[in-house]
Amino acid sequence: MTRFRNHAPRPQSNDAHQPTRREALALGLLSPLAATPAAAAQPPLFSGPSSQFIQIDPPEPAGTLQLTDLAGRRKPLSAYRGKAVLLNFWASWCPPCRRELPILQRLQARAAREPFVVLPVSLDKSVSTVTGYLRRLGLADLTSFIDAEGAVASGPKSAVPTPFPLYGMPMTYVLDREARSVGYLVGEADWNSPAGLELLRFYAKAG
Repeated sequence: MTRFRNHAPRPQSNDAHQPTRREALALGLLSPLAATPAAAAQPPLFSGPSSQFIQIDPPEPAGTLQLTDLAGRRKPLSAYRGKAVLLNFWASWCPPCRRELPILQRLQARAAREPFVVLPVSLDKSVSTVTGYLRRLGLADLTSFIDAEGAVASGPKSAVPTPFPLYGMPMTYVLDREARSVGYLVGEADWNSPAGLELLRFYAKAG
């Protein structure tokens, strides 16, 4: 980091040239201080009822990870490169998840015209459990993936580490446009709110 010392001003003679405002502005633009890059932009603040969004610094690459949809097809997270990703982990046995899933459905429908995608991932053990549960909630249109084997995400008691550790349920990770994990939020949140949208749009441009 460059350090600048303060110097006492030198006395000016009466006939010394005083720079005009235009000259002073030009000198300022050419100074080393003016040429220093601005500090990196910080993500906007966002929180749910019980916790706030926590930034991961440095971001962690996640593009090689593959998700499995309800038809058994696998899709890498790198397929969404160029957009921000909301990666939400939920389960049918999680009461807060039930409150958050309708929000994710509305956000997923909105994402068609936004620079981000919404990828819910169920931790239930069978596809039939997931489809039946979503149908009972009137959320059959919600596109979800499944992590029945716990290969993608797991809690602190898991014997095998996974790419996305879970500290509670639901839990949401955000990936930037470079398919890097940049932060997470534990617990439910209104991701479809103005503050939630602002955070996702921020990471759609960052990177």
